Amino acid sequence: METTDKVLILKTGKFKENDLWVRFLSASRGVQTAFAFGGSRSRKRFGGCLEPFSQVLFKIETNKTGAYQVLKEGSLMKSYPEIRTNLRKTGLAANCLKFIESAGTEKESSRRVFDLLSETLDVIESSEPDDFFPLFFRAKVAFEQGYNPDFTICARCGKPLFSARPVVFDIEKGVITCSECDNGRRGDSVGSGTIRTLAWIQDTGPSNWMPLNLPYEIRQECFSVMDKFMAYHMGLVWEESGYRKI
Repeated sequence: METTDKVLILKTGKFKENDLWVRFLSASRGVQTAFAFGGSRSRKRFGGCLEPFSQVLFKIETNKTGAYQVLKEGSLMKSYPEIRTNLRKTGLAANCLKFIESAGTEKESSRRVFDLLSETLDVIESSEPDDFFPLFFRAKVAFEQGYNPDFTICARCGKPLFSARPVVFDIEKGVITCSECDNGRRGDSVGSGTIRTLAWIQDTGPSNWMPLNLPYEIRQECFSVMDKFMAYHMGLVWEESGYRKI
């Protein structure tokens, strides 16, 4: 069976002299892996479209037993020359791709995550995001996957949280409460600025994050609570130069 699929290339590797395996994010099926036989030498079928940071339209076929997928040919739709040549941008974009590769996606959210990654690469390509940009991306992916706390009101009493200080982020339950309702229960105390920032990321996209000029303390607090949140709910931690499932 042959299908046509719009994808973003995450990673490519060689398994025989001229053959490649390709991991990609499909707009319709999430993270997938397929083989490109002759991919390292075939300019006619795969000219310039098997490198990471490429948006490609692939013709994909499943083998007779259904054990693996084969890429028949690809058409390059978009590449990111700045990301490929600017080392800092390469690092920011690679961090986002590694997260998607490790986290995977649910089928029902694959289109939203695909569009989110596409927009993120567009922003990195055309502007100068700061080093916390991948954190905002990871948080947004978590929200799109259904790990979506309400940052605006206390989960227990319904009190608006933006004016409350401090508030408590219960990582395990995935809820935010005011300090009065927490009453000594286990949770991470965070400032209202952090809650406002996470709510903003939750409700907007990457092109809206560029004007954010956050104090260092808020950035660090966002990193700390979201790192714990994703480790607990998505089973992912950053180690050295990649993500590890726990």
